[in-house]
Amino acid sequence: MSSPYRIFGAALLLSACATADIPGKYEGTLPLGSEAERHVVVRLAADGKASVFAARWGNPSYLAEGAWQRADKRRVVVDLAVTPPQRIVFEHGGDQLVAKEWDRAVWGERGPGVLYRVQ
Repeated sequence: MSSPYRIFGAALLLSACATADIPGKYEGTLPLGSEAERHVVVRLAADGKASVFAARWGNPSYLAEGAWQRADKRRVVVDLAVTPPQRIVFEHGGDQLVAKEWDRAVWGERGPGVLYRVQ
């Protein structure tokens, strides 16, 4: 194989890896005060489907499904199919999702928090 083909092949492989690095399962636990915490799980599937689960001791669990997409190099947008519709914007870096925008009426001022890839 000649050099131009190797460069093209390497570029193609790198672009495929760049889009494949986001899908997975991310989890985090956010302390909410005296003996209270919220556990959050976000699943981002390779086909663009998303689910968000949150549980807090003594409160009902929250589960919503929808879709996700990459907004730019670092931002991931999750649109949840609930009434009214919700959007959570995360910053992706390595094995972390950090919530940057969310519905404060649902999540409060601290939001979903920092989530770490577990799968």
